[in-house]
Amino acid sequence: MPALLAPHPTSLSPVGRGGQSGQAIVLIAIMLTVLVGMTALAIDGSRAYALKRDLQAAVDSAALAAADKLQQSGSYATAEQAATNVFASNLRLYSSPSCSPSYGSPGAAPWTVTCTYPDGTALTQVVRVVGPQGSQFAMSATRSLQLQFARVLSSGPSPVLASSATGNVNNLLYTPTIAALNQAGCGGAAGTAISLSGSGTLNVNGDVVSNGSITVSSGALRVAGDAYARCQSSVAGGSTACYPSAASSPCSYPDVLGVTRSGFRLADPNYPSPAVVGSSQSRPGSTVGLSPGTYAVNPNLTANVCYFLSGGVYAWQAGYANSGGGALVSNELKPPDEPTVANNQVASAYQFWNSGGVNCAGSFMLAAKGVGGVDAIRTGTWAIEITSVRTDTYNGMTYTRESAPSMCRTVSIAVGQAIQIQMSNLPGAASFNVYAAPPTNGCAGPFGLAGSIAVNGPVRNNDLTGCPFGSGANNGHGNGNGNNGDNCSLGGEDAIFDATLLGLVFAPNLLAQPGVVGAYPPDPETGPLNSSLPNQNPPRRAGSAGDRANENNCESTAGVYVTCSGPITPGAVEFYIPAGGCLSNSNSADTYVFSGYQYNWVAVFEPPANTCSNTLGAASNSAYVGLVYVPAATAGVSSPYTFESAGTGGLIAGKVTFTGTMPSVTYNANYAPVPPASRLTS
Repeated sequence: MPALLAPHPTSLSPVGRGGQSGQAIVLIAIMLTVLVGMTALAIDGSRAYALKRDLQAAVDSAALAAADKLQQSGSYATAEQAATNVFASNLRLYSSPSCSPSYGSPGAAPWTVTCTYPDGTALTQVVRVVGPQGSQFAMSATRSLQLQFARVLSSGPSPVLASSATGNVNNLLYTPTIAALNQAGCGGAAGTAISLSGSGTLNVNGDVVSNGSITVSSGALRVAGDAYARCQSSVAGGSTACYPSAASSPCSYPDVLGVTRSGFRLADPNYPSPAVVGSSQSRPGSTVGLSPGTYAVNPNLTANVCYFLSGGVYAWQAGYANSGGGALVSNELKPPDEPTVANNQVASAYQFWNSGGVNCAGSFMLAAKGVGGVDAIRTGTWAIEITSVRTDTYNGMTYTRESAPSMCRTVSIAVGQAIQIQMSNLPGAASFNVYAAPPTNGCAGPFGLAGSIAVNGPVRNNDLTGCPFGSGANNGHGNGNGNNGDNCSLGGEDAIFDATLLGLVFAPNLLAQPGVVGAYPPDPETGPLNSSLPNQNPPRRAGSAGDRANENNCESTAGVYVTCSGPITPGAVEFYIPAGGCLSNSNSADTYVFSGYQYNWVAVFEPPANTCSNTLGAASNSAYVGLVYVPAATAGVSSPYTFESAGTGGLIAGKVTFTGTMPSVTYNANYAPVPPASRLTS
């Protein structure tokens, strides 16, 4: 039997085994380091990504919040505070920051403020005024990332993450004064989008934007703002000036010199059609007052008459033509005997309702009337001012409108007498408020509400016979012998103000609300745009002090006077002209209308299906206080008197042509559709 073989001993030496054991430890250490690094990268890297994302979202929100708050409040400091609040809310920073310097307003140089939080997070705001391009809020923020696993690998400082964003608001590019949406003259297309072929200079305050070419064949174009000509780097015959003053360069703060830019295409804002409320209406006849609703027949106004538009939407199904020799159509409520701005005892030579050849302005006169007994009023010289009053309806609610006061007239009252007021009517007034200043006060006032005089019956245009006094058919007044204006084409009123209205206790009362005995009248009118035009409306003011009648008037949905901007502009109108009709106002007639907040300040609306050629002419005093929006049609401006107001909401058309003597057009955001919200520009 063969011998059993012993097993062969292992050939590895102890030294070899020990070497293998050391290599494993090194490998494990390396692998652990890599594992920790990968864990740190995964965890702290994802934390860094999340923090960077949150930081970017916070500065984006801050830039938008600042711009939006500026649009709402008009205060840069308030806007900067809003940005800080939104930034902190997004990052869940609950401690108040330290801001240096304090919030403020930019000037010729930007305003920079940095707010630092206790954990080291910092937000820096650089605020600039960039002229027609609005206001710019450049935000930059930094925040440290507190490392977790990565601390094992590094003992250095925590990394700092940074984000930035820029917000812009009130850029006139998106709310231009004049805009043409048609691309004629660009990309090989024939024609031109905006053309000037008249005399003089078209002065535009605000931006001019054209999706096609701008052609100045005669005359000149001067833009206080930016000119955007999509396919042109320059406009022959065009120049830019300082915005907002319209001064020539060099510009000094707050002016910024406008420039001509190319390459931009303005999108159609696509404003919605208005809702037409009201019954079907017939062609305007002898009654001065018109009502909103649907007019199936073009009014074709040709007579030398005036028409007052009650508030609402006017759907001119077959178009609106005003070509009469002096016809004036408006929704402006004015007093009789408008005064000169410098002296309330002198009547203005340019009464609004006497514009364009018509003579529809009302007038009044005073006389001492014997009444005797307890009806007699205090002796002495009394001063009287009168306002026109009416109500207009929107959404089932009635709103009171009251014009600025008339000129002041005085009358001397002896023992046993009272005041007789005789007057001729004027368009739009449903009644008249009488304000009195007792003896010794005179025309310097103050004046207090004493009572009202109702307008009896409709005011008509049909009788064009002359009046005993006055320069024309519709602006005379009584002669003090019982004639109260009935021989005037608009009729007249007569009233006695005795001790029942002007008793011993009567006195002006500054604290009385409008409509209450003793209340002060509305603010007076302001100066005209030039010496040959009627006065402008009173300015906007807080509460009920300013304009109570026209475009500067705001009321709540409950009919209470509120500070503009507000939900309702009583008396506002909007012209709606569907396909098949055109707006045609000749150079021998005037249309002066204002829109309001409830219509988003759109004064004239034509849908994209309407491609007609509109004529915006004027005799002496026309205006569209609001936006003229005819996105597929042509708007032909043929008179220098088409935009005779302190501001317009702009003109957006498919094409725009200017002929004849050039007008001046001023954009005013107070009378324009709600501007676009703030935008992130970087």
